[in-house]
Amino acid sequence: MIKGLYIHIPFCDQICTYCDFVKMVASDELKVDYVRALIKELEYFSDLVEHTKTIYIGGGTPSSLDIDLLEAFLSELSVTVNLKEIEEFTIEANPCDVSDELLKLFKKFHVSRISMGVQSTDDGLLKFLGRNHTLESVIKAVELIKKYNFNLNLDFLYAVPGQTEEMIRKDLDFIKLCDPQHVSYYSLIVEDRTIINHLINTHKVADFPDDLARDFADIIDQHLADLGYDKYEVSNYCKPGFESKHNLIYWNVEEYLGIGLNASSQYNYIRMKNPKSIKEYIAGTKKNALNMHQLEEYNPKLELLLLGLRKTKGVSLEYYKSRIKKDVFEVYPVLSKHLENKLLELKDGYLKFTKNGMYLANQVYIDII
Repeated sequence: MIKGLYIHIPFCDQICTYCDFVKMVASDELKVDYVRALIKELEYFSDLVEHTKTIYIGGGTPSSLDIDLLEAFLSELSVTVNLKEIEEFTIEANPCDVSDELLKLFKKFHVSRISMGVQSTDDGLLKFLGRNHTLESVIKAVELIKKYNFNLNLDFLYAVPGQTEEMIRKDLDFIKLCDPQHVSYYSLIVEDRTIINHLINTHKVADFPDDLARDFADIIDQHLADLGYDKYEVSNYCKPGFESKHNLIYWNVEEYLGIGLNASSQYNYIRMKNPKSIKEYIAGTKKNALNMHQLEEYNPKLELLLLGLRKTKGVSLEYYKSRIKKDVFEVYPVLSKHLENKLLELKDGYLKFTKNGMYLANQVYIDII
């Protein structure tokens, strides 16, 4: 059964220097054509998503859509899915886009959770990252979101070239002040096709040292724990009971449907992906929507282990055996070696990384991939 619905909005007002997601700055006409295509794809898969438990609208920047266009899409979505019964409905938003009008629209369609990309509270670092907001705009957005009583996730980055410990501590003080229900704190991975990668390769900025990144990770973990956040996944922290239900569907290798440009779906023991080209995607929705998908490699034996180990609780041995019909140590005998070298441990029926193992995870991954 499809448990999660992901909807991709690929549009941004400007392109961040670290981003390699499928995104673009687009004309109003192209945005209208794209939303029409989204609606067509949604209608095609309406039977599959009728009883979905979670919805996540991401990007890109969903809030960059004109509010009338966004309302038109949400109206169509509400015809396909009973939004009142959704357990968690998340939309990503840019701080500069948050307004009373936008939040009232979200309430109208039963959005329960907003994920906002802050990345840093240092205006200089935000400029380097290509963000179009400032700390002041983040503060205003958080105040408005709290006024309307949404669950709030704030995204941050660490290990950014030029970032200092003082900046990290300033971010953490801001989190304490805002007290969101959820925090995502990602280590910056410099992808090939990004502006930051070009700057590093041309020696205009220095790459971030690995040992300092580990120090920053320790500071973040300790500080957020002191603030009452549970680290339940390698980059995600929440107050008790506020885990991302949608993301847990991915990490538990359950069934989900993705609609929109380059979106992935996983159900009936297959994984497939939509086209990267917006022209190809829009044209595909005008025909038989299944014809535009590409099948991708899908190995549940491996993915249940890899994604399960991302969770700090680890992989449930019972759950793994119920899904694969074999014990995880039978499928991957090499795991026993990493119990002996203390990179992995067994606790309460779960196989998980030790603290040191979390930092040396690649040594485990190399053996099992």
